[in-house]
Amino acid sequence: MLKPCFSTHNAALAAALLLTGAASQAAEVVDMAGRHVQLPAQIDRVFAAAPPVVPLIYALNPNKLITVSFPFKPEDAAYITPAVLALPPVGRYLGEGSVPNPELLARAAPQLTVAWEMPFIDRSKVEQTFQTLGTPGLFVHLEHLADYPAALELVGAAIGEEARAAELAGVIRSALQRVAAAVGAIPASERKRVYFAEGASGLLTECGDSFHAEVIALAGAENVMTCENKMMCGREPTTLAQIKALDPDVIVTDDAKFFASVTAENPPNPPLAKGGFDPTWAELRAVREGRVYRAPTAPFDWMGRPPSFMRVLAMQWLANLLYPERFAWDAAVEIPAFYAQFLGVNPASVKVDALLGRD
Repeated sequence: MLKPCFSTHNAALAAALLLTGAASQAAEVVDMAGRHVQLPAQIDRVFAAAPPVVPLIYALNPNKLITVSFPFKPEDAAYITPAVLALPPVGRYLGEGSVPNPELLARAAPQLTVAWEMPFIDRSKVEQTFQTLGTPGLFVHLEHLADYPAALELVGAAIGEEARAAELAGVIRSALQRVAAAVGAIPASERKRVYFAEGASGLLTECGDSFHAEVIALAGAENVMTCENKMMCGREPTTLAQIKALDPDVIVTDDAKFFASVTAENPPNPPLAKGGFDPTWAELRAVREGRVYRAPTAPFDWMGRPPSFMRVLAMQWLANLLYPERFAWDAAVEIPAFYAQFLGVNPASVKVDALLGRD
């Protein structure tokens, strides 16, 4: 069994929270854990109990999100509504960081709690949280991109955003089908081999079975790290010697500092900052040949930390980089269109080159 890298319950919450009171019951839904849940007639205030739930609720209706699990970065501000940027980060039940602040949650007065269900989590403890909050609670599966259409449809039905959920779910299903049709039949011997570099050193990574690196397989490539995750949070340590021995065709990173350190002298990927070039990485073929790519992180990490629908973009971006002859895709058109559809951003304000580390 995988080891958790976080806390899943805060016993002090029960004593500190004020219950929100029972609302009139209007409907029953079956969540992704198979639980029958009674919902109030109208839901306008949703507590996202784990980091991956925040983007889910945001895409459906950002005005119904009452807290966030993590602080946004300065570069996120261009892509997130001011009202959500101002929401208090209350902490998280799942993921790296502190558990929720009970006083802040009490003041937020949620009407619905949406939680992330994963196989190793003690569901009974999460259900105690629903009771403590005095809200109905829904479990959703969000590890894999293929989980997202059903999760959107479930939560969309719960909060009165059925049409929006159907629209976004359709986009995800269509993208999965298009990419699979383009790259799914590539023989194993012809698949590009990818190393996913995390952290400023580039020496943290994801094993092949990690949902944090699912994009690699979805794009028709092979993750060179064939290990098995020891922690659900991933970030498995490795060494430069190991990476050299694996000799990946391509390196993908979501860390701007690492990207700058290995591309400062390697066009066509210009550096994000001056200096800091690490010549030891230049011994890798992928670095020498300029095949190091930076996945965007604004406003949510494309690769999946936390996992979100942004993997739709990451999958297509990477498939096009690796197999342009098989999967045609215009980043300058597709990225602004996606940000407009999922995040409500004016397409003209999407800085594609900056997002991709090409400015």
